[in-house]
Amino acid sequence: MVRFRKMPSIGIEWRRLLSIRGAIIAILAIALAVFAFANAASQLGAKLSAFKPLGPAFYSNRADLVRLEMGIAKRPAAAREQRFGALAIEMLSWSPLNARALRNYAMHREAQGDVAGARRIFLAGDAISRREGVTQNWLINDAAKRGNVSGALDHFDRALRTMPEATQPMIEQLAVSTILPEARQALTRFVRKDNPWLVPYVQAAVEKLPKVEPLAQLFVDAKLAPDLPALNTSYGQIVEGLVSDRKTALLQRFYPMLPNADSRDIKSIAINEDAFKGGYAPVVWDLGQSSDRGGALIKSGGSVGLELYGLPDTLGVAARKLIIPAASAQRFSWVATDRSSNEDSAAFWVLSCLRDGGKAADGGKANGRGKADEVRSTNLLAAKNLRGQMALPKGCDSIMISFEIDGGTGRDPARMVFSSVTVD
Repeated sequence: MVRFRKMPSIGIEWRRLLSIRGAIIAILAIALAVFAFANAASQLGAKLSAFKPLGPAFYSNRADLVRLEMGIAKRPAAAREQRFGALAIEMLSWSPLNARALRNYAMHREAQGDVAGARRIFLAGDAISRREGVTQNWLINDAAKRGNVSGALDHFDRALRTMPEATQPMIEQLAVSTILPEARQALTRFVRKDNPWLVPYVQAAVEKLPKVEPLAQLFVDAKLAPDLPALNTSYGQIVEGLVSDRKTALLQRFYPMLPNADSRDIKSIAINEDAFKGGYAPVVWDLGQSSDRGGALIKSGGSVGLELYGLPDTLGVAARKLIIPAASAQRFSWVATDRSSNEDSAAFWVLSCLRDGGKAADGGKANGRGKADEVRSTNLLAAKNLRGQMALPKGCDSIMISFEIDGGTGRDPARMVFSSVTVD
């Protein structure tokens, strides 16, 4: 009889292999899940000491670091404590290119009196990342203390380009520095159209500086006033400030640089359409922003005229224009084509001397009225003739021509229309 040996079941062996493989996979999955959890926890700053030997990918001392940094923010002297320096060194041992750790170690060295060492470490951090705010701020102040204005501005530039959230306080600090000649000299290279912080800087300087003269001088020194629409209002404020401060010599250098400005604006008082295109008041005609008095360019019968008016019960300047007359000029003349008056209404041309630096001119007192550096016409609304002239203030290199009007009592505006005004 032939006997057959019983073979082992293939199905049973296969199931055994599958169960072993499944166990291995399960173990690996659990391990990966644990490591993934540790990695996620480290990214969130959770402190899991059991994973510390695995390095910064699976262990974070961020919680300790944040507590130390908050304590130092409240008490800077705490930066000299050894545990703060040791933590920074530990972070650097794991991540040598960690700008935050470099910054903290630099603060530790400075707190221990090693300013030169702190400077080297801060500069190393700056070479790694220009987005570290504390580093940039420290380097700004350090350069300023050492009289390195250009270096301080380099770090200002980096901070303003990379940290928008810190821009405004730093911009204001930079704006105030414009008053210093050495700061202006260093700032000239940043006066360019592609500078992203130029507009907020100019706006802050106009607001924060007691006078606009240093800001105007900066543009003159840079030989450029960038054509940026966002700066048009600031340019107008600078022009107005120079006029108010009687800095007419600087104004003559600054104004022609401006976009949409013409150097001839300051020499002419012509009434034509070109005179009301572009430019910055009061170098060009300023017809004011008041609703109760002002003026407008009008056309009648193919000619152009300047209508100036004042509503009843109003008194003030309806128009003004700065002019630097030719050395040979002696008089101001006008030709009116129409006028309307009310009871007690009056209108005057007023010529005020704006000698550079604020010094008043000698003489110039007319009709027993006005200041020594001011000449006033007679009442134009009561004059017999629509034409007239008056002498310019003597010894005056720049003149503000103003039209003052009192609307009087009535229903309609008091008004005059001029076809021509000249200085010759």
